[in-house]
Amino acid sequence: MPYDISIVLNVHNEGELICPTLRSLGETIAHAGNHGLKSELVIVLDNPDATTRRVIDTYDFALFKSVKKETICVKSLGLARNHGIRAAAGRYIATADADDLVCVNYLHALHTRLAQTSERAIVFPEYYHAFGCDSFVARLYELRDVGIYRLAGGHPYVSRIMARREELLALAYTDCANDPLYAFEDYDLNLRAVAAGFDLVVASNAVVFYRQRPDSIMRTLRGRKLAPNCDFFAPDTFLSLSKEQDRTPAKIATHYDFSHSYTNSSYINSLIYYANRIDPEVQPVWGHEKKFFTMLGMSEDFGRVYGKICRRFGDKRYTDVFLMPFLSRGGAEKYIVNFIRSAMKDPTRSCLLVLGQYLEPEKARSPVPEGLDVIDLGALLPPELMSLTSEMTLRVIENLAPDARVFLKFCPYSEQLMTDHGAFLAPHEVVYFYFCSSFHVFEGRMYEDGAELRFMRENRSWIDHVISDHQRNLDELVYRIPSYRGHTTALYACASEHAPPRSDVTAPRRLIWASRLDRQKRPDILRRIALELSSSKDAPDILVYGSSVLDSFDVGFFAECPNVTYMGAFTGLDSIPFTDQDAFLYTSLFDGMPNIILEAIEKKVPIISVNVGGISELLTEDTAFLVRATADDRDLVLRYVEQIERFMDCSADALRERVERLYGKYSRQHEARIYDKKVSEIYSLFHKG
Repeated sequence: MPYDISIVLNVHNEGELICPTLRSLGETIAHAGNHGLKSELVIVLDNPDATTRRVIDTYDFALFKSVKKETICVKSLGLARNHGIRAAAGRYIATADADDLVCVNYLHALHTRLAQTSERAIVFPEYYHAFGCDSFVARLYELRDVGIYRLAGGHPYVSRIMARREELLALAYTDCANDPLYAFEDYDLNLRAVAAGFDLVVASNAVVFYRQRPDSIMRTLRGRKLAPNCDFFAPDTFLSLSKEQDRTPAKIATHYDFSHSYTNSSYINSLIYYANRIDPEVQPVWGHEKKFFTMLGMSEDFGRVYGKICRRFGDKRYTDVFLMPFLSRGGAEKYIVNFIRSAMKDPTRSCLLVLGQYLEPEKARSPVPEGLDVIDLGALLPPELMSLTSEMTLRVIENLAPDARVFLKFCPYSEQLMTDHGAFLAPHEVVYFYFCSSFHVFEGRMYEDGAELRFMRENRSWIDHVISDHQRNLDELVYRIPSYRGHTTALYACASEHAPPRSDVTAPRRLIWASRLDRQKRPDILRRIALELSSSKDAPDILVYGSSVLDSFDVGFFAECPNVTYMGAFTGLDSIPFTDQDAFLYTSLFDGMPNIILEAIEKKVPIISVNVGGISELLTEDTAFLVRATADDRDLVLRYVEQIERFMDCSADALRERVERLYGKYSRQHEARIYDKKVSEIYSLFHKG
C-alpha cells in the first residue's frame, strides 16, 4: 500500500517517555488522514535498553494503520535515520524523536508547505516549544530570512524535518556518533542540502513540543561544536551562495518579539491544550520575554568574515599554515617570520599565516615577508566573536589547506584551539615552536610556570616536532617529557645580512637598554640598577628604548633616576644611534635566545647581560659581560653593577677583542646561508617532506 508520509521515529533509551510521543504521533496521523493523507510509522530501535524494548513490544498500536519495527545496533543517530528512511514506503519522510511531542496538525501543516515548494526543499515546524526541566519557545524562519551567513556560524534550525524520501536518500545523514570533533548530524544535513541547492522553508503554526531532560544528548555535547566540513564551506560554493544572499539580504539581526502573538493566539493555545492532555508537563510558556527567541538574533559576522577570506584566498591551497597570536615586534614573532621567509624560498611550499588574537592598534607590528598571505582574525572578527577563532581556523584549514603542515606557538589562541579541537590536528603534521619557560619570583626564589609544559604534555599526541632557538631548552624538555626525544631540533636564529655601523665619536661611555617594557624584561631591575649606579660620580647615562606589548608601562617609572633618559619606542636596534662608546644592557627574568641580543652582536656592541635561557650558548665570559642569574634581586642588582663597572674600566682594545670574538662565533652559528640549509634539513625530517 503506498503512503504519502512515513514518520521515521528513532528510539534508543527513552523508556516510558515514548508513550506520550506515540500518542502524539497517533493523533497527528489521524488528523492528516482527515485531509486525505495516508501515513505509516517506522520505528528504528537502535541498541534499545531493556525498558524501552519492553515498552515498544507491549504498546497498543491499534490507532496506527501501519507500523514497521526495525531493530539495529549501529549506535548512531545519523545511521539509524538512514536505515529508517530506506525502510520507509512513503513519498515524504518526517523525522521524529522518541521523547518529544508534536501538535495535532503537524503532519498536515508540514506536508502542505512542502507541496507548495519546488522539488528540492526541506520543511521545518515554525515553533519549538520546550518543556520539562526548562521551558522556552523558539521561532524558526525560512532560509531567505535567516541567510547564508548565519547558517555558516551556527545552526538556526532543528532536527525535525519533512522532505521527499528520494532526496533524503541522496543526501543521507552523516555518522557523528563517536567522532571526537564533529557532531550535529542535522546541522550537517542542512548545510549539505543548501550547498546542493535546497531551500529551507517553514510550516506556519506547526509546533514541536521539545522535551528538556538533564541527560539529553544536546546537554552532553557542550564541547563538540562543529558540524563536519562539507561542500557548503568550499570557497567556490560559499561564494556562490553568498553572492545570491547579497542580492536578497536576510532579515536584520534583531530580536523579533513574538511572545504576545504566540501566547494570545487561540489556535496555538488549542495546540498546547491538546498536547497537555497527552502529557501534563507541556504547559503554556509564561513570564519574561527571554523565554521567547528567534535565530534572527544570531550574528552574521562569522559567515561574512569567512566570505571575506574565501574572496581573498579561496582560489589558493597551502602546504604550511602558521598559527600565531599576532605580529607584534617581539623576538618570537621575528623568529617565526624569519622561518617562514626561509621556508618560502622553496617554490613547492605555499605558506599561510593565521593570527588569532587582537593586538591594540598602537602596538608596534613586525613586517610581513613579501608574498606571505596573512589572515588576521583579531582584526576581522568583532570582540564578541573572538571565542570562535578556533572554529574559523579549522574552517580555513579544512578548505584552504586540507593537507597542510601546521606550525604553532604557545599562546591563548593555541591553547583554545587545542582545548576545543585538538583532535582535528591528528591527520596534520604539527610543528611546535618552543622558546622558553616562564618564571616568577616568590619570596626570593624563582619558580617556573608549568603552563607551557602542561600544554606540551597534554597535546603530545598531536605535536610531531619541536623547534627551539637554543639547545638547552630542548634538553630540559626531553628530560621532563621523554617521548619528545628524537622529535626536537635546535635552530639558531638567522643573522641579518647587514647592520648599520656605529658612529665613531668621542663621548662618554653610555648604556643602551632596548626591549619590551613588560614584566618579563625586568624594567624594575633596570630602575634599581640605575639608582645603585647614580650614587657614583662616574655613573654612565642609561638610555631606555621600548614600549609595552603584554603589559602596561608608565613613562614616569624612571622619574627618580637622574641617570636614565626614556627615549620612547624603537623599531629594532638599527633605529637606535649607537656610538662606539656604548654598551648594550639587557635584563630579563627568563628567555630563550633573545633576538635583541643577536641584533646587538651584529652591531658589534659590547653586551652586558644576564645569562638566562639560551644566552650562554652564545655569550661567554670572554666575549661579553655576563651576569649570573639569581632570584635575589638585591644580589642581582649588585652583580649587574659589578659587570657595568668592568665595562667602564675595560680598555678600548680589550672591548674590541671581546666584540670580535663574539661576532665571529655568532657569524659561524647564525649565518643566513647556514640557517637556510638548516631549515631545509628540518623539512626533510617531516613525514611529508
